[in-house]
Amino acid sequence: MTLGKILWTTEGLLADKNDDGVIDGVSIFVDLPENLMPLGLLDFFARMGLETTALSYNFFENNGQQVTMGFEKSTDATEAHFEGSRLTCFYESEEELSQLLAQLAAGGQEERATEEGPKSSIRSLSDIWSYSGFGSFDEASPHHELSLNIDVDSALLTPALFRELCHFAARCALYSTALELPLTGNEEASISFRIKQGEETELKLLGDNRFELAGSVNSCPLALHTLNSSKHWSQEGEFGYWEQEMIVNDKTEAELWYETEWEDRSEREQVLAAIEDTGQLPGNRLEVFLSEPLTARKNFEKDLLSEFPDVEKAVVRSAFKAGFHWIREELLPNLDPDCTGLHISVRKEANKGGLELPIRWIQELYPIDSITEKETHLTADAVTFSLHDEQDSTYRVEALFEGGRREALGTLEVPIAKMPYITRNKFAYPSTGAVRLYQDEEAVREMPVATDRERFYLYYLQEFLPDLQRKLAEFNPGQGHDRPFFDRIEIDVTMSEEEEKLFVDEERTSPLEALYEDLYFNTLDFFANWGMEESGKPFDAPGGIHPFMHIHEGEHPSAAIRVYRWDDRKPLQPKTTRIHFEDSGEFISATISGDGNEATMPVRKQGIELPANYLVSGNAVIAEHSYKGLPIPVLEYYIKSGEAFDAPIKLTLFKKTVVIETGHHANEISSTPAVLRLMENAERYTRDLNIVVIPNSNPDGFGLLQKMIDEHPEWKHHAARYNAVGLEFAHVRYKPTIFGEANVLPLVMKKWAPDIVVDDHGIPAHEWVQPFAGYNSPPRFPVSYFLPSAKIYGIGQVSNGANKELHQSNLEALVQSISSKIADTAIAEQNEYWKQRFTKYGHHWLPDAFPIEEAPHLNFYRQQTVTPEYPTVSILRYPEWVAADVISEAADEVVYGDSLESCIEAHVLFNQGVLELLQKQQTTPLGSGLAKYRERPIQFKL
Repeated sequence: MTLGKILWTTEGLLADKNDDGVIDGVSIFVDLPENLMPLGLLDFFARMGLETTALSYNFFENNGQQVTMGFEKSTDATEAHFEGSRLTCFYESEEELSQLLAQLAAGGQEERATEEGPKSSIRSLSDIWSYSGFGSFDEASPHHELSLNIDVDSALLTPALFRELCHFAARCALYSTALELPLTGNEEASISFRIKQGEETELKLLGDNRFELAGSVNSCPLALHTLNSSKHWSQEGEFGYWEQEMIVNDKTEAELWYETEWEDRSEREQVLAAIEDTGQLPGNRLEVFLSEPLTARKNFEKDLLSEFPDVEKAVVRSAFKAGFHWIREELLPNLDPDCTGLHISVRKEANKGGLELPIRWIQELYPIDSITEKETHLTADAVTFSLHDEQDSTYRVEALFEGGRREALGTLEVPIAKMPYITRNKFAYPSTGAVRLYQDEEAVREMPVATDRERFYLYYLQEFLPDLQRKLAEFNPGQGHDRPFFDRIEIDVTMSEEEEKLFVDEERTSPLEALYEDLYFNTLDFFANWGMEESGKPFDAPGGIHPFMHIHEGEHPSAAIRVYRWDDRKPLQPKTTRIHFEDSGEFISATISGDGNEATMPVRKQGIELPANYLVSGNAVIAEHSYKGLPIPVLEYYIKSGEAFDAPIKLTLFKKTVVIETGHHANEISSTPAVLRLMENAERYTRDLNIVVIPNSNPDGFGLLQKMIDEHPEWKHHAARYNAVGLEFAHVRYKPTIFGEANVLPLVMKKWAPDIVVDDHGIPAHEWVQPFAGYNSPPRFPVSYFLPSAKIYGIGQVSNGANKELHQSNLEALVQSISSKIADTAIAEQNEYWKQRFTKYGHHWLPDAFPIEEAPHLNFYRQQTVTPEYPTVSILRYPEWVAADVISEAADEVVYGDSLESCIEAHVLFNQGVLELLQKQQTTPLGSGLAKYRERPIQFKL
């Protein structure tokens, strides 16, 4: 092995201090004579930085390193000898020594990798030490090439400055996987760094990729030492924090734009008025459908009998899930103890132009079988359904007995209303209020009575939203797509409605939660529809829609709507043009330009404050600040080197890397505690893996969730899934944006270039109904989510082009690994339970709307009707090197206690399956020259 090669091994200068196969230090004492300053030593130091994943500035101090580098004047030849632990450079002149050192630095260059990566760039002085290392990158890549030229005024070149230049060269190359040499006299280099004389000590940006340090003979070494020693603000350093501080300080609280109120008579008053309008009652029995709690309905029955003496019998039934309440309240209490089953014949939904599914009346019974098991002697399996195209009533219920005998228990015809939907010529047919008059058993008159919820929703749909649209008619390009029209709409609704926890799984009866979901999702559809009409592209980012529902039994229905203004301006993109130093070399301030203005900010550190439940055995950094200015932490788990500086892009070269994002949708609450629990034992994996965790990627949404659960702690709260202004911030990743939460994953991808990306999500833990959108989850979704399909399921994503077959193979290997972790656990049992429930109420009748893609012990979806397709998905954006990209979905919107614990455990098992498969894979860094790489993407083997 030639000297040029042996130097760059652990038999030479390199160290693997913890014996994990990763070069994590350079162990050399450079015994440089005081006045010897060969420029080729900069190349040598750059090569040392390239070869390691970590370094400290101890090269010019004798601390017992494994190699000592000495320099001896010679009259015979310029050459290097490496014997024992000493590397001696013999030289005839400093110029020849410089050439020798450059040759040693370039040793092995003939094995340069064929992959070409993006070159780092400096567009702002804050890019010098960026989140990714040295320089910034437009796109993520596992290949970072350093192309740098250093030029120093000869009058300033002192031994002190020269040593600092060596440190600078080593640190710049540390964050690179490829190196272009030489670092001096290279006019073709992408980045130029010059040191020249100046009256003030300052770092200046001369233009893109051109910067200089100006100062005196005394101040320049001190200033460069400060620059070399500083850390990016994300790592509790000070560098670049001035820009982040400016962005955070630029936030302003949204102003109230306008507000409106609504109020109406109660349903009870509407019913009484409808009856009184008939004059002389034509019947002796009243059947009323009312959207009120059971106690209120029972009291109203008494009021009706008192108010109308000619009425012999009055029954007040629920106008919300009428069939469910009728069976539960009137049939089950009188069920014959000898019956062996309950059969419910259901009329198939056939309203033309309606959004309802054919099985909507079966959906509206959910979970009557479990309620039957809870409240009678029958099991849930003993309750069966049949669906009929032609049936006189909505429901017909029979009791089943031994020997095949059947006994009719009753029929119910549910009153419905015709409600316009957002989309033209589309309608919903929700169950509604009504008064029916009977003479004995014969119906003689029916009068519809719109529920409080219907009347407010129609006002919101037909008056408020069109008025808002008119007010928003003048908008700027891009609004509604990558930034909103308004900051938020707050909707405070007060009504007298039923709210009951059923104590069956996580189920509840909640008409106002259903109204909440309709207001939220149907408003989104309103703006999506407007966008399609306007430009053929939906407005998917109108602004935050925040419904607050207040249940006050017996009160008149009322609502207040407040719209908060959006200040539409360009994202602040500060550029640091100057950094000022004291005479001592310490930072003073930074001059920042942006939008034609300049500001000077003091240089200070960003402190990392993590929540108390973040048990961090890894490295904690703050990647960004949210739109509301909240810090967004990233937790990095790898074996620490003990050195001053680590290079994640180089760590990924030696070890496989996985990124796990949690808390993206803030109402999906189990993923964050799950990943923190998993990482309590991170040392199980870090010998083989780097693990990067984004534990709460949406802190603004989480703040809204905390506000919403104060009043309704167990609702789904979909309004809190997106960010502060209702934006799915995944859609604006990799774009200039004021939403810092959108920048976090792109920053992590650039810093770590992971092999696998995992996105932990959640689904509703109880029934999701929207009566004004077809009694189902929103029409915008291609499949139904009206009840949980599993305790946890997976979604796999593969590219449509490059490496498609490899990605498909990798996905199947991941599915098997995750399945093996879930096998024989309580999670597997719960998955089976929910699959049966999902089948009984949906998949059995409409398999396309209620799909199941089975894997052992869990569902795993690969079809594009379920998987996201937007271009910010990691495997779609980077199919050349990302090996797998998966999503988990646990039934955690919003749960507590044992239910939350099971969701946490499900996420832990899912992620263990990912980590353990990746842990088994073998990878080898390649290239012993000026480029380091490994084969990407990995092909998984079980």
